[in-house]
Amino acid sequence: MLTIHAAELLLPGDRAPVPGGAVLVDGDRIAMIAPYEDVADAHPAARLRRWPGVLTPGLVNRHGAALLEHTYFPDDPFELDELGGEPLTGAALAALAPGESRRGTSRTAWSR
Repeated sequence: MLTIHAAELLLPGDRAPVPGGAVLVDGDRIAMIAPYEDVADAHPAARLRRWPGVLTPGLVNRHGAALLEHTYFPDDPFELDELGGEPLTGAALAALAPGESRRGTSRTAWSR
């Protein structure tokens, strides 16, 4: 699943800062780093995550998938109306029984 992570300032770490920058993530790989408009124009069907402030490389948690296995974070606008914005765990998660497409929330090495 393609996801665009955009912020007021992108600090890629290995190159110059990008005001209004974005990172295109394809699964667990970074596919593109550029100004938001360039990334959005090149991939109009990608899901968008807009972060306040600065977007920088973060730490990779090698156990993240196991930790997320028992939690679901609604993020689709339609899901927010249906499920709310808080993480679902326990009985609420079991009642939802999300499949892989619903569990497709971002698990990337980028944080704000």
